[in-house]
Amino acid sequence: LASTWLLSKAMTRLSTFSGAFRDGLFWDIPRTQSLPASPLRRRSAVYYALGALWAAVPPSLAAQQLSFMTTQSGLRWADIRPGNGAIVEESSRVTFHLIGRLVGKQGWVFVNTQTEDDGNDPYRLTMGVGQMIDGLEEGLRGMRVGGTRRLVVPSSLGYMDRKHEPVPRSFGQKQRLYGTVLNDNRRQQEAIGLGAGNDVTGVVALDVSLINVR
Repeated sequence: LASTWLLSKAMTRLSTFSGAFRDGLFWDIPRTQSLPASPLRRRSAVYYALGALWAAVPPSLAAQQLSFMTTQSGLRWADIRPGNGAIVEESSRVTFHLIGRLVGKQGWVFVNTQTEDDGNDPYRLTMGVGQMIDGLEEGLRGMRVGGTRRLVVPSSLGYMDRKHEPVPRSFGQKQRLYGTVLNDNRRQQEAIGLGAGNDVTGVVALDVSLINVR
């Protein structure tokens, strides 16, 4: 019960962002590799990593309260700005900008398609053909052009290999991403305190801005 309450509080804090997570608002907090041996203390430190994403934000950036929905698969999503254009369907070809952050690394950015590192170029992908991680594809369904949606993707719906999008264009960012989400040692350590399938290592937060649907 205590861990469920901590996770609920952490996700509530995540929901207070008014727009995309901001670069430079995060500070060093305990890493999961060096968490104390006590399972309860380890659990508290991991959920603190989630809560710190909110605590670092000035009050001026927390004007809008986002309302997260949780799907049966465990994906959490909230519309930052609803769109009013064409809607994403099962076989749609979608074009979107993306900011992706590593929850297990205090919100480090691993992709931002509106920066030079990622070519200032949006993703152009097709639904239903296995191009994307499951959490992104599920989160895109029902979006409308012009909208921005925040997804909090659990490990079970995230990166299982180096093939599925969104893949960063920058080599350095690829290393940052895969060195975290595919780190079996970290995941095993967290599983000791949090239970199998509850690791934070593989959790990513994605802000998706939908540009076009065909």
